[in-house]
Amino acid sequence: MRNSIVAAIGIALVAGTVPVAAEAGPFDKLKKMTKKVKEKAAVVEAVAEEVKRAEETKGRSVAERAAGIAAGSISGPVVLTKTGRSGSDCNQNVSAMSNYPCTARAPAHAGRAAPAPAKYVNQIQCANVGLGNAFIGRGGTYTFSQGISTEERGGVIDRANVEPTNGCYFPGLAVGDILYVEFDKAKYSAHKYKIQCVSYDGSEQLDNTFGPRINNYTGKDIMLHTGNSVGYEPTATGSNSDRSGAYDAYLSKRGRTFATFNFQERHDDKSGTDFFCQWFDQSSGKSALAMAFRRGPQG
Repeated sequence: MRNSIVAAIGIALVAGTVPVAAEAGPFDKLKKMTKKVKEKAAVVEAVAEEVKRAEETKGRSVAERAAGIAAGSISGPVVLTKTGRSGSDCNQNVSAMSNYPCTARAPAHAGRAAPAPAKYVNQIQCANVGLGNAFIGRGGTYTFSQGISTEERGGVIDRANVEPTNGCYFPGLAVGDILYVEFDKAKYSAHKYKIQCVSYDGSEQLDNTFGPRINNYTGKDIMLHTGNSVGYEPTATGSNSDRSGAYDAYLSKRGRTFATFNFQERHDDKSGTDFFCQWFDQSSGKSALAMAFRRGPQG
């Protein structure tokens, strides 16, 4: 199957790049043709790799695919949904293919953030907003069964519970991590928060535009479908909207609300840059939480 697809693409590539007789400006024409060949070759290579992955992972569950990748018997990343990620993020390496599937790799390719400088950590003033029930996960897919069919959905998986230090500080986060935190709804909602990040050496500052993404994961990503393959609870049935509403109601009964933070990659930051951030109320100067993460490439 793979060979036939790649062969077909190769024929199309050759057919589309047969040189024509050079007339005026031959070097300009050659440059343009060379550029087109390179672009098409990149697409062919990307498609061939995805065909290979599809063959290797056919019929396997998400967990089986992940185990195969870890063992080295399956190549490439586990294909994930676009949950919480924009098309530009998913397609940045193969921009010629706008419908390319969104993929994600293990979250710490650039490494996790080193311990933050004391001058930043010591400035934290934690607000009394009932912070708790925190975990770190990543965006991925899971399956569930309905009748004789198996369906797939996107959500936050690979969850690991975490406890803050210094009252509300979460250290050692990385690209690909999603931090989920709950708060007392009444106390948290009484304030307006803003993200503020500074690199450990003080040379870069990030704000709401260029800092971590906040609350782009919703209740549907946390309350997975009943019978989900990863075993997380609580669960609900129905559409994404139904599950989001069910999760909001579930938290509201407990007097709780939640926030999520996730960290985008930056492909040109090869060695990674460590940042200290706070999600703070400008009126009081106090933080609902603080965190440290390492920006960098995912793959």
